[in-house]
Amino acid sequence: MFHFSFLTESISSLAVFDRWSSPPGRGVQSRLNRTVLCSFLVTALFFLGPFPSLAQETRIRAAYSAISGSMAWVWTAQEGGYFDRHGLKVDLVYIGGTAQLFQSMLAGEIAFGIGGGPSIINANIQRTSIVGVAGTLNRMIMKIMAAPQIKSPADVRGKRIAVTRYGTITDFSARLFLKKWGLSPEKDAVILQVGSIPNVLASLRSGTSQIGVLSPPAHLQAEKMGFSELMDLSKEEIYYPYTYVAVSAGFLEKNRNSIPPFLAAAVEGIHRFKTDKTFAKKVMAKYLRIEDDKLLEETHQLFSELFETAPYIKREGLISLVQILAEKDPKVAAVRIDSIVEDRFVRELEMNGFIKNLYR
Repeated sequence: MFHFSFLTESISSLAVFDRWSSPPGRGVQSRLNRTVLCSFLVTALFFLGPFPSLAQETRIRAAYSAISGSMAWVWTAQEGGYFDRHGLKVDLVYIGGTAQLFQSMLAGEIAFGIGGGPSIINANIQRTSIVGVAGTLNRMIMKIMAAPQIKSPADVRGKRIAVTRYGTITDFSARLFLKKWGLSPEKDAVILQVGSIPNVLASLRSGTSQIGVLSPPAHLQAEKMGFSELMDLSKEEIYYPYTYVAVSAGFLEKNRNSIPPFLAAAVEGIHRFKTDKTFAKKVMAKYLRIEDDKLLEETHQLFSELFETAPYIKREGLISLVQILAEKDPKVAAVRIDSIVEDRFVRELEMNGFIKNLYR
C-alpha cells in the first residue's frame, strides 16, 4: 500500500536534486519542472494504490436506509473488500428510513449514510446539516402495486397504501402517484407507514393495505402474490435523488480526508456490480434474502443500467423536489441546493481518470 510518506520523501528528494543540479539563471524553468513532477507524483499516488486515510486506525460506521436493489452497490463494495482496499474499516449497518438514518448521523453514530428521497431537503430547512457527496441513482424507479380489482382512480378511493415511513421515497412516490391520478392523499386514500419494504409486502399479503409502493425486486414478489402494477414511476421523465451518499456538515468539515477513499470504493462497487453479474447476484441474494434466480437476474439488469458510472447528484432532481415540497411547506423553498451538495470529490475521481480506468 502506498502512503503519503512516499509522496513526501519523493518531493523532498526532488527539492534537493533541484537545488544542487539547476544551473544559474534556470530558476524559473527549475520551478516549472518541480511543479510538473510533483503533479505527476500526486497523480501516480492516486492511481497506483488505495487512498491513505486516518480511518486505517479507527473503524467507520456506514448505514443504508432500505433493503432494496438500489443499495446493491454498497453491499458489493463491502463484500468485494473495496473499503478495506482503500484503507477504510467500515461497519455497514441497516437503519430503516433515511430520516432515521440522518438522525443517527447528526448524533455522531454514523459517518456515511446511504439514503434517498426528500429527507436531504427536509433535513436542511433550518440550516445546512446534511450534505450529499455522491448520487448513485438519479431516477425514480418505484412501482405502485395493487390488488387486481383496483384499476382506476375511482377504485383507489378509500383504499390504504402501504409505504415504509412517512417522509421517505415510498411516501413521496405514493403522493406523486395520487397526484398524477388526480387524487388527494389527505382526502381520497390513506397512506399507511409499515416500517420497511418487506413489511409493505406483508401488509399486502395480509390485506391490511390494498396498494403498496415497492422498489425492485420486491415488486416481482408482489406479482407472484397476485398483485398488479398500477404505475411504473421509472417511466416518468423526471430526475429524482433516489439513492445518494451523504455526510453531516460537521463530518465534512472535520473528516473530509475519509470521503475520497469511501467514494473510490463506492465507484469500484458500482463497477463490480455492473461487470460481474455472478458476484452481484450472490451479494443481492445474501442481503435481499432472495433465492429466485429470475428475480436476481431482473434486478441486476435493472440496476446495472441505472447506477451512475460517475455518481454525481443530479441537481435537477433536487430542484424539482424542492419545488414540489414547497407547495405544502413554503419554508422548503429557502433550501439552497448548492449548500447541500458537494460534488468535488466525485469530480476529482473523474478528472484524475480513476473512473475511466475502471471501465477500460
